[in-house]
Amino acid sequence: MKAEYIVEYAKITNLIREKNKFLIVSHIYPDGDAIGSVLGLLNLLLRLGKTASAYIADRIPRQFQYLPNIELIKTALDRKPEVEATFILDSSNIERVGSASKFISSPIVNIDHHPDNSLFADINLVDSTASSTSEIVFNILKYFPLDKDTVSALYYGLLSDTGGFMYGNTNKLTFKTALEMLEYGISPAEIAYKLFYSTPYDTMRLYIEVASSVKIDIDAKIAWCIVPLKIMESDNFQNNTSPLLDMLLRIEEADTIILFKEHKDKYRVSLRSKTRDVGSVARALGGGGHRGASAFDLLDKEESAIIDTVNKIKVMLGGEPWTE
Repeated sequence: MKAEYIVEYAKITNLIREKNKFLIVSHIYPDGDAIGSVLGLLNLLLRLGKTASAYIADRIPRQFQYLPNIELIKTALDRKPEVEATFILDSSNIERVGSASKFISSPIVNIDHHPDNSLFADINLVDSTASSTSEIVFNILKYFPLDKDTVSALYYGLLSDTGGFMYGNTNKLTFKTALEMLEYGISPAEIAYKLFYSTPYDTMRLYIEVASSVKIDIDAKIAWCIVPLKIMESDNFQNNTSPLLDMLLRIEEADTIILFKEHKDKYRVSLRSKTRDVGSVARALGGGGHRGASAFDLLDKEESAIIDTVNKIKVMLGGEPWTE
């Protein structure tokens, strides 16, 4: 536990002990850290005999379906639950949770590691030096009786957000936390296999189809491509672009990846980089995120808007506009 966050840690642990009814939410377009942190906290609260529910206002990608108790995360609510506190995990602002914001009740606890978090809650535990929200949640929950399933979910979140300990957000405390997690008898090899090497054949075919359309500017070391709406809405794809982004990052000649994910009313643009600060780029374009991984929305769906956006990003990263 970092000394500068002792007060927040104490407030949250006391809240867990004193309250009995909880709601846990996280951001739309859920990734491994969102799922892992939500599921870990939910499992612990239920283990303590609390009344707790988890809600993510988006579909849960098939990739996460093997996690214990994943079926307890709801993707639809018909009424506002009666709760005594709400946890919002891995979300830099309240808008990121989508329609889940309608079901939130105070007091609100905000646990996150994004550097652009707006500190919107009654209790804000935001540590931008942490590798993941799952790492922060584990360092809160380890003072309670944890079981293997709970810790496995949190390890999954940590492993996902660090790219298997390869991303720049991996640090000494990341490995220390992972080592503590191993003491609970989790299987790191099995979790890594499920996370990185369990893509269904039909999903892999879609990744290959998208990757085959990639464009690259060798001089600027930037590659980009589009995920069409029909693929985004496919049952075999399920809006799960993390493995695709990891695949594209393997391109030797590309330092930065731009992925345009088509939705009915916009493009959701994901940025990944090996060395550049794409977090500041996303913030300049109305989004947010980390130095190496970020996203923003592009509301203009004209084809010319994609090239314009690529050129804006190139200039922000110190390059020259691209021409076909």
